[in-house]
Amino acid sequence: MWFENIVGWFAEAANALAFAQLVAAFVTALATFALWRVTRVLAVETKTLAAMTSRPFVVCHLESSGASAIALNLTLRNTGNATAFDVKLQLSPALEKPDGSPPDVDDLTSWEISLLPPGQALTTQGVMGPKVYGQVFSATVSWAALPGASVRESLSYSFEPKDGFRGGWNTKGLHQIAEELEKLRRNSERN
Repeated sequence: MWFENIVGWFAEAANALAFAQLVAAFVTALATFALWRVTRVLAVETKTLAAMTSRPFVVCHLESSGASAIALNLTLRNTGNATAFDVKLQLSPALEKPDGSPPDVDDLTSWEISLLPPGQALTTQGVMGPKVYGQVFSATVSWAALPGASVRESLSYSFEPKDGFRGGWNTKGLHQIAEELEKLRRNSERN
């Protein structure tokens, strides 16, 4: 009986039109709410992304040197899109001095640099690969977005020298290439 009443109600054109308008209004309201929610989330994420890409980001690692196939350089690199100021690096265990003597402090190598432009790298110290190969280093790098700022960003992580070691592949310096060319020239003159 109730089914017959509903069918009769829909049979009248005015009632069917009113019901269709009600359903359309409800669907439109749901779609508007969903669109507002998605737009809000997108705006928040875009703001976060814009803030992240306009900041400095400094890392350090040991990478192969152009001076020797087995040498490694301690390199600070600003991979961000803004200049990093008052950069401080602490590396543990300490690296030996460039002349091969033991470090002054056995457990920590520290560096401070006043600024590091975006996309730039600074090689701070060289070390021979066999002396550090297999060690795990803990690095703490901190920097500020403005000179003398009290708010500092900080990054702590561990790495191994083998991560940046190429073992002489594509690391020849110009002086080594010039020496090899000179050897070839001498050999050709003898023959």
